[in-house]
Amino acid sequence: MSQPASRIGIIMKIGAMLVLAAAFFFLPGARKFMLTGISFLQQCNFHELRGFILDYGAWAPLTSIALMSLQSLVPFVPGLVITVANAWIFGWHYGAVYSWIGALIGALLDFCIARWYGRPLVERIIKKTYLRLVDSYLQKHGVVAILISRIIPVIPFKMISFGAGLTVIPVRQFVIATATGQIPGIVLYSILGQNLLNNAYAMLVATGLLLGVAALVYYYRVRLENYFMHGGQS
Repeated sequence: MSQPASRIGIIMKIGAMLVLAAAFFFLPGARKFMLTGISFLQQCNFHELRGFILDYGAWAPLTSIALMSLQSLVPFVPGLVITVANAWIFGWHYGAVYSWIGALIGALLDFCIARWYGRPLVERIIKKTYLRLVDSYLQKHGVVAILISRIIPVIPFKMISFGAGLTVIPVRQFVIATATGQIPGIVLYSILGQNLLNNAYAMLVATGLLLGVAALVYYYRVRLENYFMHGGQS
């Protein structure tokens, strides 16, 4: 990379951080949105979260997508909460679409942050011990690891996205694996969403089904890796 291009890249990275910081500290509406929305997600407060999203009226779908994207940047905030809330608010069809879009944007944000700012910043977000596990997982299975991790709900979404950003996995493959892998979980939990609050058994069944799908993907991991790497050509 030439020196002018490198300098432009540094300026863009610093500029992006300054814009985000300015939005948080100098735009009260943006700060309130972030803090209030994340607070409801952390508390798993479905009723307050529902009211918070619906308060934005016609902008409620965009609010939901923004919240799903935002939660990806905050540790220990489960995306499943807003997936269920979206199904409850919009019905499972639209709720699943909004959750899918928001989760994909959030994963891409994590990926780009890691790729732009590197390991030193990521290690401030994720403990080194966990990050080493993710490194080993991705080195062993490549892009298929991303696909599997999106299907299994117990694997932290954020850690895989940040970890993938530190690898040489192309952004296109990351997006395809993420977009594809998250479909089963989002659809299943969206369908169950309106009853999930009162039916723990349904959640266990859904999780079991997803683990079964993940096992199937792992079994065919070589073919899938060939598909991602070579467009399906042997």
